[in-house]
Amino acid sequence: MFGSVLRDFRIRALLTQEELAALSGISERQIREIESGRVTVPRSSTVRVLADTLKLSPADRAVFQLAAQPDAGHPPVPAQLPADVDGFTGRAEALRTLDAATAAVVTISGPAGVGKTSLAVHWSHLVAPSFPDGQLYVDLRGFSQHATVDPAEVVRGFLDALGVPPDRVPPGFAAQVALYRSRSADRHLLVVLDNARDADQVRPLLPAGPATRTVVTSRRQLTALIAETGAAALTLDIPDIEEAVELLNRRLGTGAPQKADSNTRSPRSRSAPDTGRRPGAEVADGYAVAAIAAACGRLPLALALVGARARLTGFQPEAIAAELRHPGGRLAALEIDAVFSWSYDALSRDAARLFRLLGLAAGADISVAAAAALTGRALPDVRRTLAELTHASLITEHAPGRYRMHDLLHAYAGERARAEEAEAVRQAALTRLLDHYTHTAYHAELVLNPVRAPIPMTLGAPADGAEPKHVFDLPAALAWLKTEHAVLLTALRQAEEEGMHRHAWQLSWALDTFLNDQRRWHDEGAAWAVALRAATAMTDRPAAAHAHRFLSAVNGRLDRFDDAHAHMRQALELSLTAGDRAGEAENRFVLSYVYWLQGDSERALDQAEQALSLFTEFDDPLWAGKASLAVGWYHSELGAYQQALEFQLRALDLQQRAGNRANEVVTLDTLGLLYQRLGDPETAIRHYGRGLRLAGTMDSPELRAQLLGHLGDASEATGDPQTARERWLEAYEIFRDLGHPQAGDLRRKLQSPGSRAAT
Repeated sequence: MFGSVLRDFRIRALLTQEELAALSGISERQIREIESGRVTVPRSSTVRVLADTLKLSPADRAVFQLAAQPDAGHPPVPAQLPADVDGFTGRAEALRTLDAATAAVVTISGPAGVGKTSLAVHWSHLVAPSFPDGQLYVDLRGFSQHATVDPAEVVRGFLDALGVPPDRVPPGFAAQVALYRSRSADRHLLVVLDNARDADQVRPLLPAGPATRTVVTSRRQLTALIAETGAAALTLDIPDIEEAVELLNRRLGTGAPQKADSNTRSPRSRSAPDTGRRPGAEVADGYAVAAIAAACGRLPLALALVGARARLTGFQPEAIAAELRHPGGRLAALEIDAVFSWSYDALSRDAARLFRLLGLAAGADISVAAAAALTGRALPDVRRTLAELTHASLITEHAPGRYRMHDLLHAYAGERARAEEAEAVRQAALTRLLDHYTHTAYHAELVLNPVRAPIPMTLGAPADGAEPKHVFDLPAALAWLKTEHAVLLTALRQAEEEGMHRHAWQLSWALDTFLNDQRRWHDEGAAWAVALRAATAMTDRPAAAHAHRFLSAVNGRLDRFDDAHAHMRQALELSLTAGDRAGEAENRFVLSYVYWLQGDSERALDQAEQALSLFTEFDDPLWAGKASLAVGWYHSELGAYQQALEFQLRALDLQQRAGNRANEVVTLDTLGLLYQRLGDPETAIRHYGRGLRLAGTMDSPELRAQLLGHLGDASEATGDPQTARERWLEAYEIFRDLGHPQAGDLRRKLQSPGSRAAT
């Protein structure tokens, strides 16, 4: 908190609030409000004046300015609501009901396509100012033809949105739910849980605290949830004929809303301005619009599609109404395939094909690049085609460059694809899409984890038209993975369902570092479980052993050590049965890590030594270097520092032989840590310096930041706190820009009173 930091520096300068005010020209009242916390984020000009007045050193000034940043102790304000519905019409009674509800939870139920989401989103935008601590939103996809959204995934996403650093997220789901409720307890927060399947999916996502409000939409009544929480229940039916006519007129762009009598007639006023149309057209159109609304069963989704078709084709309401007079065109409330077919039939050939193929993609949404891969067409062409689908109201651009469709439309698109596309065409489209995701994720993985051993199941060339992205820096790789990770998890499950097991295994491998670094260990375990099933289906024993290895590591991180050792036993059995000595060595290397997680450094050392012996036997300097580094680390953990030094120096030589600069940097960093333990920070600084120079030849800001942070620690140990804070600040800024969990640790170090008082 900036106020406490200001107070500390003021006291160190032996100044009262009155004296600081007189010297700085800032009012005593303003200084008092900053120090009391009533002003949490002062202006940057105020911060500069105060720093000048207090005569802060460059290092102290950096700490001072850091504390004044908006995110320094102040959680972000999420704003996740989708865009408001353009030209929202009617539903006055439902809006009044929502306004009047006093319960913490409100449910909106009703049939598919009736406008539950539109109502919830529109009302949420109206009341958003009453929830200044933010708005959370998720589409739970409760009635998707593919897997619904796991509440664990949603809770983790909400924690991210509420500013919880990944390193502060506990591993267990129950603990994450408790943290979510703790973080929401004292906030004025609005949560919209859209398209819920049942009460079980909703319960863990309910925030805590008297100032929160949750809106849940579902096709079901959610009676159990209402009984448990005392939720207010709103059942949304199809609109009456007047509202339906008003909505359709808005969609048709025919001017002011019209009224309809009980016989569904809705003539326009005779005083309407002259539009140059034939005499009596307004009256005829009024009857036609009412007839269309009635024939569409007054269902808002159907009305929106009819309006889009009219705008695209220029057809007049009378012509559309005439089509509906055919018995086959009459629609019940949920029988809207005819309206879907109208919109679909009016599309250009390319747009119709893209619409069909979008029905094959299982993700909640899709990017322009992924849509291009699905079709095998160039990006500019696909952007134009997506725009046509958007104008036809068949898809929605809910975020820049990202599109989704109503689940009824998604199901219809899938039916059209199965009816009109040969199986080979559908398979080719899915192959391009999964190649796009897998190859892009793989190249992002190489950026995130340059020291990782190569993928054992080598990727072939991507299919023509897949166009994966290969050029990444670390921020771009992280941004892509954060945006796509939910879609990628769905994609690997779809790959399994479609029997595309190689894609499922490879995509699981490519997501591992991101999921681990972000502490998404449940997702990581789920991905490797898919990979294990895929390897088993392919009867690929090395791939199955690899999956067991990683499942062992994941379960170890989750403190499920019985499961971790069970997976490792299976991995070892597979490797030993196949005579796969390299696989056995990797298994023992990972097993050493599991024992270390258990706090058993002696067994960890034993397994690492066995791995080192095997890798040395194969003359594999890369893996032998990693194993030697591990042996040194475990010796260090046991207090045998000289033995540790021997193995870590050996590791450095092996990585230099292997020509692996990233692992060489890691080894130099670890040697620096060991020399600090040996009480020799000067030698540690030399090793960190070598590592920094080598890291400077690579595009690896994460490695550079890690070295800078450790260099700050060593500088502090040599009695140079100013250099220490400068290095910590530089490391913090890199980690902050990367969204890395270590940023929080460095922020706390920079703001600690002991650090500031060291001068």
